[in-house]
Amino acid sequence: MPKLTDVYAPPRELVLGTRLNQRVPEGDQKRQRLEAVEILRRLRHQPGVILGDEVGMGKTFVALAIAYTVAMASRRGPVVVMVPANLIDKWVQDLGTFCELYLENREPVKRGDATKNESAVPVRYDVARHSVDFMKLLDDAPRVRCHLIFLAQGALSRQQTDKWVRLALIAEALRHHGRGGARRLIQVKGQIHRFLAELLQAIGEQRAHDWGDELWQSLLRTPPDAWKEVYNGAVRNEGHRLDDDPVPRHVTKALKRIDLSLLADALKQMPVRASGDDGRLSERLCDVRQALRQVEEELWKDVLATAPWKSPLLIMDEAHHLKNPGTSLARQLQSPDSDDDLRTGDGAMAHTFDRMLFLTATPFQLGHHELVHVLERFGDVCWDHDALGDREAFGRRLSELLQALDKSQRAAIALQRSWSRLRLEDYAGEGNAWWAMLRGRARTSLTSHQRAVVDAYETAQQSRNVTQTALQPWLVRHNKGEQWPDTKIDRRQRIEGAAVAGQEGTTGLPIPPQQLMPFFLAARSAAQPDADLLSEALCSSYEAFRFTRKSQDSGKDEPEEEPVAPTIDLSRARWYLGEFDRALESCNGSAHPKVCVTVKRVVDLWEQGEKVLIFAFYRRTCRALRVHISEEIERRLQRRVGDAGLESSRGAVERLVERIQKRYFDDLDSSARRSVDAALEGIVQAQTPSLDAQGVTAQQRDDVVAVMRRFLRVSTTLIRCFPIVDVDKIKPARAVATMLDSVDSSAVPWRTKFDRFVAFLTEQCSEVERRLCLEAALKTQTGGIRVEDDDEGDARSATLTLANVQVATGKTNRETRARLMRAFNTPFFPDILVCSEVMGEGVDLQRSCRHVIHHDLAWNPSTIEQRTGRIDRLGCKAEGRHPIVVYLPYLDGAADERQFRVMRDREQWFRVVMGQDEVARLITRDSGGALPLPAAISDELTFDLGIGTAPR
Repeated sequence: MPKLTDVYAPPRELVLGTRLNQRVPEGDQKRQRLEAVEILRRLRHQPGVILGDEVGMGKTFVALAIAYTVAMASRRGPVVVMVPANLIDKWVQDLGTFCELYLENREPVKRGDATKNESAVPVRYDVARHSVDFMKLLDDAPRVRCHLIFLAQGALSRQQTDKWVRLALIAEALRHHGRGGARRLIQVKGQIHRFLAELLQAIGEQRAHDWGDELWQSLLRTPPDAWKEVYNGAVRNEGHRLDDDPVPRHVTKALKRIDLSLLADALKQMPVRASGDDGRLSERLCDVRQALRQVEEELWKDVLATAPWKSPLLIMDEAHHLKNPGTSLARQLQSPDSDDDLRTGDGAMAHTFDRMLFLTATPFQLGHHELVHVLERFGDVCWDHDALGDREAFGRRLSELLQALDKSQRAAIALQRSWSRLRLEDYAGEGNAWWAMLRGRARTSLTSHQRAVVDAYETAQQSRNVTQTALQPWLVRHNKGEQWPDTKIDRRQRIEGAAVAGQEGTTGLPIPPQQLMPFFLAARSAAQPDADLLSEALCSSYEAFRFTRKSQDSGKDEPEEEPVAPTIDLSRARWYLGEFDRALESCNGSAHPKVCVTVKRVVDLWEQGEKVLIFAFYRRTCRALRVHISEEIERRLQRRVGDAGLESSRGAVERLVERIQKRYFDDLDSSARRSVDAALEGIVQAQTPSLDAQGVTAQQRDDVVAVMRRFLRVSTTLIRCFPIVDVDKIKPARAVATMLDSVDSSAVPWRTKFDRFVAFLTEQCSEVERRLCLEAALKTQTGGIRVEDDDEGDARSATLTLANVQVATGKTNRETRARLMRAFNTPFFPDILVCSEVMGEGVDLQRSCRHVIHHDLAWNPSTIEQRTGRIDRLGCKAEGRHPIVVYLPYLDGAADERQFRVMRDREQWFRVVMGQDEVARLITRDSGGALPLPAAISDELTFDLGIGTAPR
């Protein structure tokens, strides 16, 4: 058996950072290697580490490098990667990419599947979304068990309902209580097989089997560990074949420990006659199911709290959810205080893992006490005194850290308060230059306010240095640079307020005089200016306001951690509401001052060939933007045709497009169609070696050509890229070349986009990802899409929109959202994706887009950062070539502007004062706006926790 320290030595086949590839920047690969090696080094002698790199920096790959290293060297069981349920599929996909990029001759293989490459070493994994799935995976023998298990957060705390476990409960209740003088239960045992399919809702399993209801009788007479063999012996439908023992071993053992008398009493009431009709059967089945629910809950409490399984490592994604020790997630890691109040899942992972690695992009949004609560969970490992030292010493180190954090926080708050008292006359010139001047002057020459700021800064800096030393062993964090690595190109460009509309100055977007009245009324009617939902809705769109006004509900997709929005109280605003109605009668939705600017900016970018990501809180605003953008694109297309000197009526444009479509795409025998096919097939054939190496099928190659041809055929693409003026003069091959050579504002022609898409399919996709990506591109509509009003459910409110722009909100089902995400990452439709908060975290939208518009702002700047992080990620379109452009439109003098200024002020202090709640208390929603904090101050007071700064 390997020594404990051997588990933390990176193996030779881990080539992350040592064998560089062209798909990830060299600097990022080397950084990730350093992080993985350093974290493994720390895990030799401490129970856990937090990896807190900024969003989009590849934490998943670093974590997978550590997971692989430990899983392959340890014999103590699988590494468990615990992630939010909606991110499991992404982690599985990332595992495939990680093995391909960073492991030599290793292949990810889902448990039970055959390897595709017999010469490669399998990295076995599986997914557990429920406790029973997890327990089954833990049962496996060492030679076949998983190296990695992706476990859904919440799986161990949810009420379980598994038909096979329930059958085992019934079997054990009948065995234990149905003997001796229990005449009634013995009779039930002989007849219950007739009702078990209905009772267990397992009619499909019965129909798939040759034995009919006799199946259940045979299973009841057999121990659960033999059920797989019994069932599979005569199953007709291969889809119902069991590939694992249906009842986990730990469950079988627990059956003998729990009290099943409640279930036995319910079973006694089941019918015992072999024939005849029992009118109370449905009622009796219901009673048994209720008893099953109760005993099953007790069973899972027992199983999860007592199962003696071990694992060398827990990787916890989104670990900031552990900040409250009373949550179900945190309680799973802690030994229960009392069996009397034990909840399902409590203690399920207590003292089970040798080490822990926590991932979070937002460690400093936690309050300092919350951060220590997260670190305290490291104390729940299976403590090894020889490797980790004294457990009490660990507790003392965290206590000392908490004291240092307390002191540092007090100093940071004192600095913020001193800063807030600065007057305009105290602050002259550009921020950094003014600060340097202030630091260089004698104290006696400073004003009292300036002197207070300098004193507070020096105290904060001293406290920060002490705290950083105490925090360094536990937290690794790298921040994104201001410029792309090894370039002088800014990573981001931020455009705010009126600048979004191309206007100069630092103000918000002006509200036209004829539209001022609604905004004036909104400001006057606000009962709570710091929480005025009507004003916020009005600043978003007239459609969002009308819905909020009518339903007294915001119609928002709130972030998952946010409380449900309260019902809006309009009791004090009746007179104003009547005035609103009259003032808005003449206000068309497309004329809304912010909607109008967003639509114009989006379509300007679209005409330049760019994709655009838009975020809004209100579902009604998302729908409105979709409709207005679609209408504006249609107007621009007609204008473009007119500017070319052609007739631009809608009918004339349609006839022109139909003529091009028929000649170049629909007439299979035309030379124009052959030119299109030859050009597109040439793009695919140019990468034949890569396609062959990855096993891309002939059908998939045909699909790639079909997707490209289908996209080019669309009217919006033709008018934007095809040489329509010369349609009757130019030779087909030249027309196709002109279309493919049309460039976007990032100087990327369609030919290159298509070429990169083929390369992406061959070089960056697993087989499953390739299939899903092509499926998304093929299924995405290219014709008109009828958009109904989801909130009213009225088909008459449906509007026909272009496929170029689509929407993803909480009303969009998860499968459709995933398809839209994949399609947006291709060069094809949608070109414009309007999203609510449901797409603000945990999704990748960066491959073809570098423009994001935050149409609706947020009080919390981390929300804006998370959204922007959807396109600011490794492998993004802008990487190393262009800035990522972030637009923050807001209305001048409205509630919108107050939100922007509060968000900006909070953003300045997030790097200095720990905890978004603390910053929110210091800078409230009705704060007046402070002087801008020089970047030099926040840079100097930000914790530096990157690799190379930690003491060794």
